[in-house]
Amino acid sequence: KPFWHPFKLAIATAPVLAASGEVFVTQPVVQIQDATGRTVVTDDTTRVTFAINSGQGNLGGPTTVTASKGVARFTDLTLTGSLDERYVLKANAAIHRSRAAEVKTAALLLGLPVLSVNFPSVAEGDTGETTHLVFKVTLSAASKSEVRVNYADAQTGTATSGTDYTAIEGDTGIFAAGETEKDITVMIT
Repeated sequence: KPFWHPFKLAIATAPVLAASGEVFVTQPVVQIQDATGRTVVTDDTTRVTFAINSGQGNLGGPTTVTASKGVARFTDLTLTGSLDERYVLKANAAIHRSRAAEVKTAALLLGLPVLSVNFPSVAEGDTGETTHLVFKVTLSAASKSEVRVNYADAQTGTATSGTDYTAIEGDTGIFAAGETEKDITVMIT
């Protein structure tokens, strides 16, 4: 019965991207279907490969998997790229009689980068001495455009703002395009 042969690919579960370099929030699932759109449950041999169809970046993780009962389930895929780029991914495979089959995703965007801050410490100096406490702020992915981060003094802990250190009244850290690290310096008095 020819309609039971693998004929086309269909995306059963569309991928959802995370931040650049992070494992996808939702991993793609691809079905091998016959000409009528039914999953070919007897197919345990077709190898399906995911790749970038458009957009500049690198797809990581196991990008090729073998179908089981007509379904190829991907795990641990990542995409390293730019926040400002639209990505279209594609799944392709050589199916019945080596016929090529391909299916594309809708345009996808990477998630927002994650901002992290270290927690430095410094010994308090003698009266009249000043030193600097440097907080390193890191962005998990570079952007093609400027990224602005607002920050302020939370005034928590045992140190007194204005006496033990110079207060930060509220400022904006600006990451230039392509930049992923910034230092915020607090003067300790």
